[in-house]
Amino acid sequence: MRKLRSVLVGTALAGALAAGIAAAPAQAATATTAGTASVAQAQYTKHWFSGYSSFGRGESRGDRSDYKGYWYHSNGRYYFDFNTYDRDRDRQNTYIDFYYHDDNGWHNRRFSTGGHREWKFSFSDKNGFDGFRARIGEGRSGAFDWGNYYRHSF
Repeated sequence: MRKLRSVLVGTALAGALAAGIAAAPAQAATATTAGTASVAQAQYTKHWFSGYSSFGRGESRGDRSDYKGYWYHSNGRYYFDFNTYDRDRDRQNTYIDFYYHDDNGWHNRRFSTGGHREWKFSFSDKNGFDGFRARIGEGRSGAFDWGNYYRHSF
């Protein structure tokens, strides 16, 4: 009986060892793939920017509109992604003035929302894209409570 038990234990131990050796290359390949994926994701760095609108008479600081976003450069393009929040429900829209500069001068894109909104867009660096500035305002046409500019040059 002792010999049979010893043979069974030895066989089980040998089988476990063989299974571990067979699994090691698969685990190594999985670790290498995961390492490659994390390197691919880390090819760019996110740069954060944000701002607040000013506030008008009768409004508190908590009623201001705000935005927060980031930009990054990858494969010859500048990518932008930002969220805007209109906090006060006063039936006035929130506006983002996004100015960018390239070899042809300054250009403007205006975005607006009455609540929460996300925008994503990109620019090629082939035309000499070299900076941007953004500000947020709230109100009606001609009477905006503009905040300060966020400015960035490359």
